[in-house]
Amino acid sequence: MRKKLLSICFALILMIGLLPSHAFALEADDSEVEEFIESIGWEVEDYEDYLAEYDWSLADFAEVSELGTPLNEEGLEELLDTYDLTYEELDTLFREEGLLLEDEEVLDSEIFMFMETTDVFIDFLLNEDSGESEDSFASLEEEEITDEHLESIAAAYGFSSIEELEELFNTYEDSINNYTSLLDVEYAAEYYATEDSSASDEDGWEDDDLWEEDDVWGENADFTADMFNTPLLTGEPIVDIYAMISVMFFETILDFQ
Repeated sequence: MRKKLLSICFALILMIGLLPSHAFALEADDSEVEEFIESIGWEVEDYEDYLAEYDWSLADFAEVSELGTPLNEEGLEELLDTYDLTYEELDTLFREEGLLLEDEEVLDSEIFMFMETTDVFIDFLLNEDSGESEDSFASLEEEEITDEHLESIAAAYGFSSIEELEELFNTYEDSINNYTSLLDVEYAAEYYATEDSSASDEDGWEDDDLWEEDDVWGENADFTADMFNTPLLTGEPIVDIYAMISVMFFETILDFQ
């Protein structure tokens, strides 16, 4: 009986240990966080106080890339100069799009908490109003594909030549020559590069020690081998780990009864 109780405890410990934790939340003493905040000329404490004004904290962000430069009066003036706008024009632009509440100012809005976000909104709205976004999109659809374009696309996805980019397309029984639109080539390259990256990740998991035929569970080696053949496995490593532990856990409880 003691042996069965220990098995149950072991399974519970494994399940708890693999649960997602607060590690996905940023912390003030994170070196990357400190480096980013320092790069924009802020102190960590002041940055946290700024986020708190909008009822946010570093823990609300999973990655440093989600952070931005706080939008203050100086930053707002910089954006106005960049886009040759007055504050009144910017205010009108945002209100017409319903991005500001009735009595809300730009600097009070949670939407425009960061300069980078505000910059994206302004650029998008101005280009949308002027029709530049649609013109740019149409030009990509109609633009003739040249070697310069293909070399640029190849370089963007880590290839040193058009031939290597073509090999990527060939892997999926496709060819650059099948496309007449530069936009379509870019879409296809992005899709194939993403698929190729995902396949590499999966291969990495297959080679991981986790899937070797070692005695992972000690005395439960035979039971573990059975779990590897279970239809519960999905091919997703973390999901499969949970599935195996769950099977072991319930099997132990049934034996205990």
